[in-house]
Amino acid sequence: MACVMLCASVTAADDRPTGDSSSSALQAAQQTIPWQALSAAQQQAVAEVVNDSTLFRRLPTRVIDCDAELFDHLAEHPELVVETWNLMGVSQVGLRRTGPNNYSATDAAGGQGSIQILDRRQEANGVTHVLAYARGIYRAPPMPASLTATTVMVMRSHPHREANGRTHITTEMDAFIRLDRPAAELVMRTLKPLVTRTADHNFVETMRFVSLFSRTAEQNPEGMQRLAEQLTEVDDATRARFIAVCHRTAQRSLARRDERLRLASTGQ
Repeated sequence: MACVMLCASVTAADDRPTGDSSSSALQAAQQTIPWQALSAAQQQAVAEVVNDSTLFRRLPTRVIDCDAELFDHLAEHPELVVETWNLMGVSQVGLRRTGPNNYSATDAAGGQGSIQILDRRQEANGVTHVLAYARGIYRAPPMPASLTATTVMVMRSHPHREANGRTHITTEMDAFIRLDRPAAELVMRTLKPLVTRTADHNFVETMRFVSLFSRTAEQNPEGMQRLAEQLTEVDDATRARFIAVCHRTAQRSLARRDERLRLASTGQ
């Protein structure tokens, strides 16, 4: 399963190839936090991370070809993407929903933690905002001891319908990471380039995978249904909704094709 400038059209300039950790990007990102939507306790917890982050990264802006309904569904149910990765053998990440807005997470490298969605909203112009708060422990080399980190993530996505009927979605994400001392000093000295480079890469690849998901749903909804039936960690209701979304994605694709054929036959 973004930030600041959301584009009304898809151009090469909108798709930054790398992320940004500059002070100007940090200041802009701090202004995107929806403080008014948070309780007093949530405001305090988020402020402790945002105002005293060890690492900040504005991840590369991505513009992907993706059905808007399917994108929103995957953003609301990231466990679908994670378990698909596991089924394909491309990752060993565990993401289990423990409540309407809560997850527990593990990975094969020794990490474990919790994630809470603090705010999710969609504006009248179609822009979707998601604010997440995560806390976890990482136990693996090259760290000499366990590392505890708290992260605040802000994602924004903006769908734009093109003249040919397809939808492109601009997605941006900011990540504020606060590491407990003395790990913070070690990471700042030695691991910051690795962490930021890995975060950029993972976000780019995730967005590419989501776009592939959408294309596959358009062309082979029955195959996506068979895939969904193999996702054992997803509850029946989530699986059924996912299958229905995939079929609607395919129906919209067929409708676009039929419209193109109609216009071609009339010379328009």
